[in-house]
Amino acid sequence: MGRRAIVLLVALILAGLAAWAVWNFLQSVENAEKEDRATVTVFVAGNNGIAEGAEGSILLSSYESDARCQNPDLALSDVTNCTIKKDTDEREDVPEDVLDSEEKLRQVLAGKVAAGPVSAGSILTAAQWTEVTVDVVPLRDQIPSGKQAITISTSNVQGVNGFVEAGDRINMIITLDIEFEQIPVDFEGVTLPGGDGGTGGIEGDTGTTEGSDTVVVTYSRFVLQGIPVLAAGRDVRPDEEAPPTVEVDQGQATTTEDGAAEEDLGNSTIFTLEVTPDQAERIVYAFENGSIWLTLVPSDFVEIETDGVAIDNLFGGDLVDEIFGGLQDPSSP
Repeated sequence: MGRRAIVLLVALILAGLAAWAVWNFLQSVENAEKEDRATVTVFVAGNNGIAEGAEGSILLSSYESDARCQNPDLALSDVTNCTIKKDTDEREDVPEDVLDSEEKLRQVLAGKVAAGPVSAGSILTAAQWTEVTVDVVPLRDQIPSGKQAITISTSNVQGVNGFVEAGDRINMIITLDIEFEQIPVDFEGVTLPGGDGGTGGIEGDTGTTEGSDTVVVTYSRFVLQGIPVLAAGRDVRPDEEAPPTVEVDQGQATTTEDGAAEEDLGNSTIFTLEVTPDQAERIVYAFENGSIWLTLVPSDFVEIETDGVAIDNLFGGDLVDEIFGGLQDPSSP
């Protein structure tokens, strides 16, 4: 073989190697681009987003109970009730800690809560969820020595529309029908028509029953003041030495039968109070025999002495004297 032929052969071999190297490089670039454009499974927050503190286990249960939430072919707008929706996205567009399988979704969300709010349609990642460890102190251990816990229930209106929270203090007002002889002696300024001035300044006859001289007066007065609230509903007064807790929002509004959102009527009006044995007896008697209203007081509240209210002093004066004082007997001269 001549020298020229050898040079030509070597040149052809080198050209082939160069072409193969270029092809191999372009192929790797193409494969990488295809890999980046490959779609992966993702999970996104529903149309209402996910509130901070939302419990992962509850969200998982909601997701697993609705097959529509597990269908990636449905648009988010087509499944308005889903708190979590299965979807797909290009790999290059998803975060590194994306939850890309149902197994990983369960592992991350179970036993955890949302560390912060997640907006609607946002891809769920592992960093969005955190464990909350709370040392639960039994209610019995929060009752001071010599005190007891007693639970009462009121209507929303009588219970300050649910604004009373664990750790607050309340006053209790009772309204009941009471026999005039049993009106407290320190209750002054009430006179009743037709009498001669009885005990405590109350005179006369209102509400006497037929065949009886018993006088009955409708009377309202504070029965207890500054009562500590141990719990409102199941929300227990926080322990000052306990670690901070995260409030859980399940992310689902209660709806009526016609689908409309139910009006928020406030928090629970079932209260567990911290009382002495004497106060417990007075509370039970008050609820068994009268109508109870609660008032919410500030942290610097100081107990106030009051006389109570009956019809005679309801308007700030001697109602009986104003009505009957100016009347004269027509037969008198």
